[in-house]
Amino acid sequence: MKKLITHSKSSLFLIEMILSILILALTCTVCVRIFAAAKTQREEARDLNHIQELVTSAGETLEGWNGQLSSFISIFGQPSKTSGALLQYYYDDSWNPCTENSAEYTMTIQPAASETEKTADINFYNSQHDNLYQLSVTFPFTSERTVSHE
Repeated sequence: MKKLITHSKSSLFLIEMILSILILALTCTVCVRIFAAAKTQREEARDLNHIQELVTSAGETLEGWNGQLSSFISIFGQPSKTSGALLQYYYDDSWNPCTENSAEYTMTIQPAASETEKTADINFYNSQHDNLYQLSVTFPFTSERTVSHE
């Protein structure tokens, strides 16, 4: 009679275990990449929300502005730095006002007024000087006011 040779089932179990661990490792890798991408997108959305809030405030200030630069500053707030009519505001990574040395974000506003309208160019930059956001806003004058070119 022939002897039947039976193989141990432990080698089959070992192969199944290796495949299970491989599939689990691949799944974990995909999950980590998804979570990392979600974190990056959340931070970008947070930054854009803060930018939108500040641009809206600047636009509302411009709408009620009488054309004098000192009036714009008194309504919107004291800038961190001025250069002629260019107002610069610096923010840290938590969007708190800060000095130029510790700034992560810079907002520049250049308001201007003519006889018929008031305009402002608003720009946001990060610490690497990449332009994050740019907007030009224009409002007509609707009442009596004085224009001063300070």
